[in-house]
Amino acid sequence: MENGLLKHSELIFADVETTGVGAEDRVVSIGLVKISTASVRTGSLEAEWMHLVFDPGRDSHPRAEQVHGLSNWTLRHQDAFKDHAETIWDFLHQAPVVVGHNVSFDAKFISRELAASGFPPIGSSLFCTLAAYRRRGVTRSASLDTACSQIGLTRIGHTHGALEDAWLAMSVFLWLHDCPYRFRLPEAMHGEPTNMKPAPSRSMRTSLERPHGKVADLIRA
Repeated sequence: MENGLLKHSELIFADVETTGVGAEDRVVSIGLVKISTASVRTGSLEAEWMHLVFDPGRDSHPRAEQVHGLSNWTLRHQDAFKDHAETIWDFLHQAPVVVGHNVSFDAKFISRELAASGFPPIGSSLFCTLAAYRRRGVTRSASLDTACSQIGLTRIGHTHGALEDAWLAMSVFLWLHDCPYRFRLPEAMHGEPTNMKPAPSRSMRTSLERPHGKVADLIRA
């Protein structure tokens, strides 16, 4: 296991959920996990994490909402990304490498949000577990779920949580680097994003104005 990126003392694993995959789409949640590689070698993993949710300022594509499970109503009552941009930027740069499954997708969206908040893009090196998995000669799907199934891991629910996916990407990364240990998602990481705010009752229906032109109405049922 003394090879490759494990020579670094710490690594960051990242994942985002988004409103879609287009140029105008936004981040709705982010999961970041920082690990000590020395602790990996002992089988007693030391990790810190961040799990945040945001109002993206636009509705999610129906397919994207089906994936992340966060309704437009819930999201429009959350913080803006810019409210946490400095904390996110600082966390991302506590290690020299950011790892993810299809990491270019995550980095693109994170850097776009950082730029909109007045911060530089991600400056760390990137490592993609999807590409590394494919280099093993995989001819079938190289999705995160498929890679995890090969090493005996599954997600805890049907929807994709950013923090859980960052953890699963970490698990695939360690497997790719011949780590003999499997680290299950800690119970403490099963909850909602730490900044999640409860949405008000739908008996008070508020349609916030969105970039794609919805009119703001206030309707009391």
